[in-house]
Amino acid sequence: MPDISTFLNQTTVPATSATSARAAVPAAGKPALGKDDFLKLLMAQLQNQDPMKPMDDTAMIAQMAQFSALEATQQLNATITQSANVQTVASAGALIGKYVQANLADGSSSMGAVTGVNFTTTAGVVSPTLVIDGKDVDYSTIVKVSSSPITQTPTP
Repeated sequence: MPDISTFLNQTTVPATSATSARAAVPAAGKPALGKDDFLKLLMAQLQNQDPMKPMDDTAMIAQMAQFSALEATQQLNATITQSANVQTVASAGALIGKYVQANLADGSSSMGAVTGVNFTTTAGVVSPTLVIDGKDVDYSTIVKVSSSPITQTPTP
């Protein structure tokens, strides 16, 4: 009976260990195996098994346990991402009315009161952009937050 690694080597799907409970890490340009891929592999394995030598019960149970672990891991990852998004929204929203200093990509700094927050979502992750003096400033560039106006300190 062909095993999963043999099947994987005959397809365009990147090969991973069938006995590993961890999810595949995507290589550059190659998608990771998901639960749908796992089910397809399991079905192919069942369809192509030797009727005189059926799959061992323990192997089948182990593969189903791996599938359950993969699905639980994906659900946990989605929950963690959602929790991080909620925390990001709350943290960025709490800056409205505060004075901030941000180091911009061009080496300059921007200071002023936060008058608003814009949110964009990319691949399920929320990224806030603060509105300071009518300009959009990336939340990740903030280096100082104050309840009173921030003054530029001269550099020696």
